[in-house]
Amino acid sequence: MSTIFDVAKAAGVSKSTVSRVLNGESGVKEETKSAVEKAIRELGYTPSYLAQGIRTGKTKTIAMIVPEYTNIFYNEMFRGVEDVALEKGYMVFVCNTECSRRSEKEYVNEIMKRNVDGIIFNTYSNSDDMKEYLKKISKKLPVVFANRIFEEQDEVCYIYTDGFASNRKAVHYLYEKGKHEIAYIRNTDAISVIEDRYEGYLQGLRDCGIPFRKEYIYRAAQSLEPDYIKLGQDAAKYYESLPKLPQAIIAAIDTLAIGCVQQLQRDGIRVPQDVNVIGFDNIALSALIQPALTTISQPIRRMGQKAAEIIIAKLDGKEIEDKVVFDGNLIIRETTD
Repeated sequence: MSTIFDVAKAAGVSKSTVSRVLNGESGVKEETKSAVEKAIRELGYTPSYLAQGIRTGKTKTIAMIVPEYTNIFYNEMFRGVEDVALEKGYMVFVCNTECSRRSEKEYVNEIMKRNVDGIIFNTYSNSDDMKEYLKKISKKLPVVFANRIFEEQDEVCYIYTDGFASNRKAVHYLYEKGKHEIAYIRNTDAISVIEDRYEGYLQGLRDCGIPFRKEYIYRAAQSLEPDYIKLGQDAAKYYESLPKLPQAIIAAIDTLAIGCVQQLQRDGIRVPQDVNVIGFDNIALSALIQPALTTISQPIRRMGQKAAEIIIAKLDGKEIEDKVVFDGNLIIRETTD
């Protein structure tokens, strides 16, 4: 196996010059850089990032922290992070906190010990103590938060989709279709970071002059390992038990909506003829079910790409927009008429 010394000898330069080329540092003559790159190709040299990390303090690794592996949303985001990270020579590893604030802190502490270069942080918690802890961590290394847990004035980097405006838009859409009895499936109470979607639903009702009806709000039950399809099915059963079925149902996430649609159809209720259903996220499964789910699309893969771009730019000392709010896009499919 070739070493950095072999590359230096073949290129006729010093070991430190090879290191500067590998690290993308400026000040290396173009002909020297070409000679080093030629030697690397011919020798099949692969740099040791562990050794580089000892010298430079950078390990070429990014950690992506997620609250649960089973959520399809994070699989799609991870693909976006890798799109950018691998191209720039970074590896990405995923840590699953299993929805625990204690695990989140433990993971971050362990990650810091391993000298990762940056963190993409997804959480379900919106508690003040957790936010203060995360803000302190973000002063030590680049951290991009992929949820709306901070305000614009806070000195942190974040990306997220505007759930408030998106669900407000969804209510307007249903109202214009003649649906004035609109229900909402909230996620479990442990998932506080997407409650802006619920607030957007409420604002949409106010905009359209639709009275708020408490019985139309269903909160998914909390469990250690939530099965969101099953929770959506439970929501459908609840709405079926009401004296009158609502004309439309908006769900906090796609998997709740998908379970709801499945149960309604199983019980002989037609979607969209009897009830319209709208989800949120536009995961790949939402286009594959029958009928295909109308949903609010988050640019999930692009969000992952943007998070990685921010971290790498920060590491390279480059200026970049580091507070990015994406618009949700209402995707009309077959569960609304």
